[in-house]
Amino acid sequence: IVRKNKEVRWIESDGIKIEWNGEEAGLYFAMDITERKSTEEKILYLSYYDQLTGLYNRRFYEEELERLDTKKNLPLTIVMADVNGLKLTNDAFGHNSGDKLLKVVADTMKEELRRDDILARIGGDEFILLLPKTDKVSAQLIVDRIKEKIAKKTVEKIKVSVSFGFDTKKEESEDIEKVFSQAEDYMYRRKLLESTSMKSEMITLI
Repeated sequence: IVRKNKEVRWIESDGIKIEWNGEEAGLYFAMDITERKSTEEKILYLSYYDQLTGLYNRRFYEEELERLDTKKNLPLTIVMADVNGLKLTNDAFGHNSGDKLLKVVADTMKEELRRDDILARIGGDEFILLLPKTDKVSAQLIVDRIKEKIAKKTVEKIKVSVSFGFDTKKEESEDIEKVFSQAEDYMYRRKLLESTSMKSEMITLI
């Protein structure tokens, strides 16, 4: 219901048939459940979103992957991203700095999202991008733009570094889990090269 002051309130109503003065009538009950609805919405939000970054979480990602894994969304590209130096940042500068690092990465990646893209944080320092109807060439362009923006960011005077890897499902018969594994493998290969350089820079600064 909407009150005169335009405030919206949620009402739960119920009713039963009764006899009143020898005639059929209805007895109705109404209860204001606005606070309950608010709590339910908060619980729903927490079940699908990462509290720190505001991005979707692993649960939402897994449900969306299942929904998007259809012929009409091919080619479907999975992009894995891993933040370099998070543990060292936490150890050297404190967890607030580590949280700031994750937020910077999340916000920067979010700026490059198209309408149908899905971005989620699926682990401590891991993010994933689902790009429906996106081939490898287009995915590479998106990743390059994100990397270019991230390279300009700093936290505690240290350049932010993120390693990326991606793979594309082109045919309906391909197993999406294998595509995920391949993207993850590519990402870890990049991380072996890039995280060493980043850690060296951080240790020098410390």
